[in-house]
Amino acid sequence: WRSKWSGEVEKAKAGLQATLIIRHPENNKLYVNFDSEILTLIREAKCLSRIGIDIPESAKIVLLQEDKFKMYNNELQFVLKEYDRIVNKIRPNTKSLLVPHLEDLEYKLRPGMVTLTWTSMNIDGYLHHVHQGLAKLEQLIININDIMENRIENNLKTLSKTVLVDLPQDSHTYTLEEFVEMQENWISIE
Repeated sequence: WRSKWSGEVEKAKAGLQATLIIRHPENNKLYVNFDSEILTLIREAKCLSRIGIDIPESAKIVLLQEDKFKMYNNELQFVLKEYDRIVNKIRPNTKSLLVPHLEDLEYKLRPGMVTLTWTSMNIDGYLHHVHQGLAKLEQLIININDIMENRIENNLKTLSKTVLVDLPQDSHTYTLEEFVEMQENWISIE
């Protein structure tokens, strides 16, 4: 069983060569690409080590990096939740304004989908770079939404309630001169 388990260790360890993030082909959503077999390997290696069974060197190496893998997994889960939360703040009528900024954030996320694996050395720098991009995009979206709500939509609502012409309630037909005179009188009263 030990040699079979050692073989399973190597298979599970191969999961560490996967990229950090994957995009679902159907819904285009981003997911953390962490192989749960790694956590199983870590649990089994801990148990075997506790009962005094010698574990392969490769399992020891993975075991020593347990905290790092869990931290990266949690951090990436958080980053992708933040990404979804921030992108969902975008109003449909402003999405076209933000296309270049969304593409920039995609560019920042791309190394995690293409080159970085769970054994890469620069994951911390990648996460820092992505966090900065998320913060920048969120602030931009907040500012745009504020401008839309407080400066544009509120003014449009006020303007839509403004009576520009006083239309008489009766069915009487007015000449142009009469109508203009009636409006001038109404404006002077207002």
